Amino acid sequence: MKTFRKSYGLMILAMAVLQIQTASAQYAEDVLRLSQFGSTVGARSQGMGNTVVGVADDYSALFGNPAGLSQQKNFEFSIGLSRLGYGNDVTFFGNKTTDNNNAINLNNLGLVYPIATSRGGLTFAFGFGRVANYSSVASFDGFNPGSSIIRSFSPYNGLNNEEFDLLTLSKPAADNLVSSHLPFNLYLADTSNDFLYPLLTDSVQQTAKILEGGGMNHWSFGGGIDIAPNLSAGITLNFASGTYSYDREFTESDPRNIYHSFPYNFSHWTYSSTINSDITGFNALFGLMYRKPGKYRVGGTIRIPTTYEISETFSDRGVSTFDDGAVYSYPPASDAPSETKYKVTTPLVLSGGISIQVLDWLMLAGDAEYTDWTQMQFESDNPDLIQENRYIKDWMRETVNLRGGVEATIYDWGMFLRAGIESKPSPWKNDPSSYDQMVYSAGIGLLIDGNSTINASFAYGNWKTKRDNYNWGTSPASQTSEAVTTQTINLTFSHQF
Repeated sequence: MKTFRKSYGLMILAMAVLQIQTASAQYAEDVLRLSQFGSTVGARSQGMGNTVVGVADDYSALFGNPAGLSQQKNFEFSIGLSRLGYGNDVTFFGNKTTDNNNAINLNNLGLVYPIATSRGGLTFAFGFGRVANYSSVASFDGFNPGSSIIRSFSPYNGLNNEEFDLLTLSKPAADNLVSSHLPFNLYLADTSNDFLYPLLTDSVQQTAKILEGGGMNHWSFGGGIDIAPNLSAGITLNFASGTYSYDREFTESDPRNIYHSFPYNFSHWTYSSTINSDITGFNALFGLMYRKPGKYRVGGTIRIPTTYEISETFSDRGVSTFDDGAVYSYPPASDAPSETKYKVTTPLVLSGGISIQVLDWLMLAGDAEYTDWTQMQFESDNPDLIQENRYIKDWMRETVNLRGGVEATIYDWGMFLRAGIESKPSPWKNDPSSYDQMVYSAGIGLLIDGNSTINASFAYGNWKTKRDNYNWGTSPASQTSEAVTTQTINLTFSHQF
């Protein structure tokens, strides 16, 4: 999820010099969002705690460990749907606000295609998989006695807590900053003696709602081949495409009538920020698997770093209202959204897994996944993004995700019962253990006619996090505490022929 250790929509010095009126900034969270996957493809794997590396004997192997595809001797068609329910309890200055967001998506669609061989196995697969969902929500409402978001629109020079010295800029840059400064154009900031200062400094009611949407899809082609008795290798080529949307409406008001006289006869103002991104990329997944038929399977994978290209449109808009009825808006509604393009690179991911056939009807499985999050980076000559790469090195850490699952087969009923658990430590270096994501899952499978199977799964996740609403300089000036829960339902139909 997006933890917002930095905030969107800040007017920074470089943008003032470049005469950019609206503000879009890329932060560590942008790379992190693209580097993390959600539930595995398919209801069977999700029902077993997302374990797949040491199981990988159906269509989901294409996305988890392609070496396992060589076990598949029949053609298989697979299609599935998923529903994500995202709930968030946000605490802000003692007030708790609960909000929810839901998303329904095609989870997978594809075909497994075995090749007849005289010995061993050779199997290909191709299709679609939904590997990440970016839907989230956060809402809060509370009285902030210590700050206003308005100050965050001016470059920070450490002079004092309220004013910005325009003499630190060249005259053209200072003129541009003032002319494009959103609070200034809304009569919420003013200039005096070469200083730009906010008219609102603290003691305001702050209300916000943040909605995120979109997700990442893999269009994949891969295969697995036996390279020795009971030993197989595989590769999957993933062509990634996705979208991301961000919509924040942030309102400050004066319910206690503190700002009641000129020039402070302020009623309320709303600051709206939107971001819409189109994402493309490519990566490859390499896998190995050793099998002891009827006993156990051991697998390992390497996912190479992904380079994503992001095309982004963004806009910021404000509307202010005063006690005398005056209303101001900026920029004009006719202004088109701004555009930008950039690249990010995600880390290498190493995974290992094992499944053990404890009894004829009982299988245990477990995975471990290693990621060094300090290897995320922006690919750019922009000095601000280069600085963000330095922050990534300082703020991120290595993690090992652990997954475990069990599958019990009731042969007389043609039924499979599953359960699992997944632990995903926070990639942020100084986060407490309460920020680690825990996911608990259960699932069921029904064999319909000997060739068709319906699998259903439910996964419940919970963790805590925080959100920076806006910064002063590099330090957060306003934060919320969040308790997140997710409920994911996955339904998959497969047919072998």
